[in-house]
Amino acid sequence: MRSAPAIPAYFMGAASIAVGLNCFFRPTQEYGRFGLPLEPNPSYRSKRSSEKRERERGGSGSERRSTADEGRASPLIHLKGIREATYGLTLIALRYLGHDDAVTAFTGIVALAGLGDGVIIWLNGGDKYKKRAFGHWGVFIVAGGWAVWRAVSLRLVKSLATRHTYWL
Repeated sequence: MRSAPAIPAYFMGAASIAVGLNCFFRPTQEYGRFGLPLEPNPSYRSKRSSEKRERERGGSGSERRSTADEGRASPLIHLKGIREATYGLTLIALRYLGHDDAVTAFTGIVALAGLGDGVIIWLNGGDKYKKRAFGHWGVFIVAGGWAVWRAVSLRLVKSLATRHTYWL
């Protein structure tokens, strides 16, 4: 079986590692890049709760001040960073070891993550970030299309069908 070009797999792997590192070095900015609002700041939430209780008791309470510092990055953004970095390392390792069929299958699976991320952003990103879902769906189309192209051009589909006839 002929080998696929290595550069696209290495490039996608390096880009994924860079996104993963961004989650660790710039977690609050990664929220916006990804398409989600920051988590509510616990001190802001408790201050709002105490103001609400004061108003319910008949007190005046203070006006809500809206600032950009109302949110914070959740530790879950670091889990996303680990996910992205391991995706990238896996692509690079599989390609380096010459497992073209595994690179193709893994890229197709990673593309599904882009589809799912887009749905989450569309449903939870709010008006400010909803459009970011299209970027995730673009990754799904590009990575998924590349995986399909690789499968067809490398004849992996036919190879799998002949090696594993019990699937059919």
